[in-house]
Amino acid sequence: MTIYNLHPELAPFVGKHYTKAPLKVLFQGESHYLPADYNYKVGQEWYERSTASYGFTKEALAWLNTAAIIRHDVIESSYKNPSHAIYRHIGGVYGAVFDKGDYPQALEYIAFSNYFLRPAEVSGESIVVAGEAEELRSFEQLRALESQYRPDLIVFVSKKAHESFLRIAQKHQASSLLSKARSIPHPNTSWWNRPISQYEGRTGKEQLEQILQEAY
Repeated sequence: MTIYNLHPELAPFVGKHYTKAPLKVLFQGESHYLPADYNYKVGQEWYERSTASYGFTKEALAWLNTAAIIRHDVIESSYKNPSHAIYRHIGGVYGAVFDKGDYPQALEYIAFSNYFLRPAEVSGESIVVAGEAEELRSFEQLRALESQYRPDLIVFVSKKAHESFLRIAQKHQASSLLSKARSIPHPNTSWWNRPISQYEGRTGKEQLEQILQEAY
C-alpha cells in the first residue's frame, strides 16, 4: 500500500501544462502541518493508519492538501494569503524566466510536493525526522515521483529536506536523482531577497532564476 492509498491528500500538485513545460520542475517543500489543536497527535503510526482514521476536521484536512491549496487558494484566489507566498514567489520566477505570465499562469507549468510524508509535530514548526528509516521513506517516494513525472529538475526549498535527501541519495548512489537536485532558500524567508555568500552574492530569488536558466 502506497502512502497515497493511506493519505490521498498528500498527492503532489501538478499544473495543467506541466507535460508541455519548457522545463519540467518538481519543487520539494519540507512537510505539511496541522492546526495547533493537533500538536503531537501524529507520530510514526502515520505510515500505517489512514488519514480518515484520525477523524480530522474538514479545516484540518485542508491543511494537508497542497494540491488543493495551490489550485484553489493561490491560482484561483485573489486573496494573497501570507502563508502561501512560497507558491506565488516560485510561480513568479518561473513565469518571468520562461515568459509564462504571472504566478497564476506560471504555476500551471510546475509540480510541487512536500518531501517528508508525515505532518510536523507542531503547527507551523519544522518536522523532527525520526531517523534514517523515515528519511528512506521520503527518499523512496521522491524516487517514485521522479519515475512518474520525469522532471528535468528537482528544486528543494527546504534545507532540512535537501540535506536528508543528500544523505540517503549518496548512500544509495542515486546518481540520476542527485544530478537533477538543486536547492534554494525557502521563499518565505528573508533570504529570498537578501544576498547570500554561498550563492556568490545572489539572493534566493536570483539563485532560482539562475538554476532555471542554466538547466534550460
